[in-house]
Amino acid sequence: MDSKAEKEQVIKKIAEREYNLFVVNTHAAGIQQRDGRYITKYFPLSSFILEQMILRNGSMGCYQQGYKTNRIRWICYDFDCKDKENPEIADMYKNFIKPLTITLKKLGIRYLTEFSGRRGVHVWIIFNALLSKKTGYRILNEIEKRCFELREIKNSEKWSLDKFPATESSYNNIVGKQVKFPLSSHKSGDKSYFFYGNFYRKDDIDSLDFYKEQLNILSSYEQNDVDEVIKVLELEKSDEESKKPIYYKFVLTEDVEVTPDKVIEVLSETDVFRQIFKRMESGRGLHQDWMVLFGTLSQCDSSTQLLKNILKKFPNYDESKTQINIFRLKDKYYPATFGYLYQIYNIEMEDNLDENETGFCYLLRRCNLNKNILKKFQNINERKSFCDLNSILNKEKKYLRTNDEVADVLIWNDLCGLKQLDLWIYEEIIEKIKLNKENDYIPKDFKVFERIESPEKKRILVSLSAKDRVITTHLAIQLSYLMKKKWKSFSYQISYTSQDSIFFNWYSSWSNYINHIRIFTEIPFMEDYRAFYIDLKDFYKNIDFLSVFRTFEKFLEGEAKNIFVFLMNFNDSLMKSIQNGNRIGVPQGPAYARIISEMYLDKLLERALAKWGKKHFYMYRYVDDIIFFCEPNIDSLKLYEGIKEYLIFSGLPINSKKTKYFGRLKDLTVEERRTLLHEDSFNYELNENIYTGILLENERRLKLNKYLHENDFGIEKINYFFGRYVFPEVQDWCMKYYSEDILKSLEGRGNNFRTFYNFLFSQERYLVDFLDNEKFNLIPIKSLNFSNFIHELYYSTQNESISRRLFNRIKKEYLKKIPLDYVKEDDKTIIQALILIEM
Repeated sequence: MDSKAEKEQVIKKIAEREYNLFVVNTHAAGIQQRDGRYITKYFPLSSFILEQMILRNGSMGCYQQGYKTNRIRWICYDFDCKDKENPEIADMYKNFIKPLTITLKKLGIRYLTEFSGRRGVHVWIIFNALLSKKTGYRILNEIEKRCFELREIKNSEKWSLDKFPATESSYNNIVGKQVKFPLSSHKSGDKSYFFYGNFYRKDDIDSLDFYKEQLNILSSYEQNDVDEVIKVLELEKSDEESKKPIYYKFVLTEDVEVTPDKVIEVLSETDVFRQIFKRMESGRGLHQDWMVLFGTLSQCDSSTQLLKNILKKFPNYDESKTQINIFRLKDKYYPATFGYLYQIYNIEMEDNLDENETGFCYLLRRCNLNKNILKKFQNINERKSFCDLNSILNKEKKYLRTNDEVADVLIWNDLCGLKQLDLWIYEEIIEKIKLNKENDYIPKDFKVFERIESPEKKRILVSLSAKDRVITTHLAIQLSYLMKKKWKSFSYQISYTSQDSIFFNWYSSWSNYINHIRIFTEIPFMEDYRAFYIDLKDFYKNIDFLSVFRTFEKFLEGEAKNIFVFLMNFNDSLMKSIQNGNRIGVPQGPAYARIISEMYLDKLLERALAKWGKKHFYMYRYVDDIIFFCEPNIDSLKLYEGIKEYLIFSGLPINSKKTKYFGRLKDLTVEERRTLLHEDSFNYELNENIYTGILLENERRLKLNKYLHENDFGIEKINYFFGRYVFPEVQDWCMKYYSEDILKSLEGRGNNFRTFYNFLFSQERYLVDFLDNEKFNLIPIKSLNFSNFIHELYYSTQNESISRRLFNRIKKEYLKKIPLDYVKEDDKTIIQALILIEM
């Protein structure tokens, strides 16, 4: 390994250690701008960003508090010289910092000293667990009382002292105060660094030896135990620290009783759960960690009391948020097998674990549950979510309502009407397919919809019959599971443990995609990266399923190969029926096509990038939107051209209007930056989220005015505007100025219209206005817009989200007057059914 590569490895380890020691708020950091100011930026903070900060001489502020909590991990004395031109750091160290460190040593409190790079020194005291801000403040002040010399600094004309935390209160505090991350490089100073003993300036602050020394200081630092520090300072514990929750025993099943501590102890015998609990204990738990625990314990914990008492042990526990999530997700997740868990966390599984065992069964077995009783739980795992056709049926019901271009009522009724006998028949068909004994199966009763995306562009979308949906979705998920295929994309990731969702939620997946792009576009020290964007033209339309099969053929055998061949033949037959004999393409809509397409593009990109290694660029993909950020030391333009060439060679043409090499991030125009962040189609500026907290009405209006100033209205945005996450002023604005445009529109996605009508039917004041002014007559008959209006109106009557009085007005004043001769047959059937409904 050359010295440059070795230095990069050392810096990577420093960043990981620094992240573990200092980071409490994983949602935000203070980013130094080009003018020297620090601005709060919200993004997923990781050790990768700290690594880039050190490598690229950037500077970030580390927030002391956990996000919207009063929990901290460290306290800090920040000494500063007031004279900017001739700072007397050596004297400041001698007069104040050295006496403080002597006091800390006498007390047995371990600390780190760090030169700020300009005219200050930080003394950090870091704890091995989160503590309340109030306790941290009391510790800080008690130490100060015991160091006589610190009293003098208050009246000093030369030096000053800031303390973190500055107060014991965290009231109305979202992120708290910040201190520069160690090894930051301030724009008007040098790189900060840790030092042992007496202070002296280092001239060499970028060599391998320098970074090795820094890593050694960080690695050898032992965090302080909160209870020990409280004891040595003779402080009384605060109410939070002294209040120990009472943990009752909970019955897992039969005669097995456990406490929350016992569950954590047993599950932590495995590496995957040990890491989960470690993250949660440090306040850095992932959403995925929560879901894994929820699935693991949901089978035995119908009241969820055990789960809640386990979560209460961790510092960021939020009672109301936990209750909401439990209510929303209860009974919707299965325990995951160790094989699947270790795969999704990308860690190596211990030899002594059975990959087919779940954490729940492991817990029962280690608690000595009778083996005969244990057997009944052994098949309850993520495989049940696709092996059990009842689960696939539930998933497809939800998928129809959220994904299909029209949530067709007739298909919905067919899905709801499936009996156990039907599913047994489907299981027999599936078994024949797996044995390659089903050769005559062809798609039947599918429906085709046309989406007008612009005057020049139309897209064909497909909704499969109830039977074909259940069979093909089951087979595609099982194929992916057998192949252990997880694609490097934010789109259409299969939610194996979910009992009602085929894929992870698109809203959070898209948000995650944009947040990763934002790391590069909004942090100044990343501005030397080069960026390019690749968009495929008619991606689904140009996929050749035979090429897909040949791409994966050598990885397939037995059951997996037979499933793949069946799906290929099914797809060929379907596409020929739709395209007058042309088999090329996959249908846009069905879940099996989404899965196969993701697998294929992932493999093509893997091959295209094989010769480039993985170290010097970062790729983020959502379906066929592909963004690359490349380090300046590689030929990014050559990479850009090479990927385009390979994709075209593989039969996937490039959309030349959108595909672009942007070059250096520093040189991006405002419009180019907006393009990379997809702000022209969708963003998260108009909602309240965990970053913004609850906004005042005036704050919401300011956000809306800013958005309107920078963006035009577009029909493609109404799914966002009328979603449940956006604040109501946005919807008022849309209804006031653009409702007629929406009603008249021939262009747009089906789910956009569906979201709009869902909102409308539940809002009486708007619905009355539409009826009084006969606005429904604006909807073009024989359009996707009209189909979604009719079908969503039917659903609103079934779930009673629409007013009985107003539905009867719609029926009388609009439905009965529609000229049915001009209406599509399926829509006509639903209209006739609606007219017969008596609410």
